[in-house]
Amino acid sequence: MHSTFRWESGFTLVEMMIVLTLISILSFIATVTLGSSSSQAYKTAMLSDLRNVATAQEAYIEQTFAETGKATYANNVSKLAVNLSSGVTVRLRANGNGWSARATHERVQGTRCSVYRGTIKPFPPATEEGRIDCD
Repeated sequence: MHSTFRWESGFTLVEMMIVLTLISILSFIATVTLGSSSSQAYKTAMLSDLRNVATAQEAYIEQTFAETGKATYANNVSKLAVNLSSGVTVRLRANGNGWSARATHERVQGTRCSVYRGTIKPFPPATEEGRIDCD
């Protein structure tokens, strides 16, 4: 008696499971890496907007001094000629002694960046005048 084997083409269940597992692992790694990159991009937008606010505050104080003879800081971002990045919110407070600003992004929870000038009480996490700090 002579038996013949027929080889059928295709993948076995084990081979399919191995391929699916590898694809799952690679997609997880890509997702984690991409998520980290987008978080950093949102933080960079906050930093950039705070730098722009600082520059605009200096221009604002020069302008108010020239117009009124009294140097005052803007206490609202709408008074400054600043276009904020999409999703970024900046809170601003000011008095005759200085100003402080804090930026947050709607896509990044728990991260705030802030900067201040003068002797005003700064928004956390700012600790050194003129330096932008983030938590």
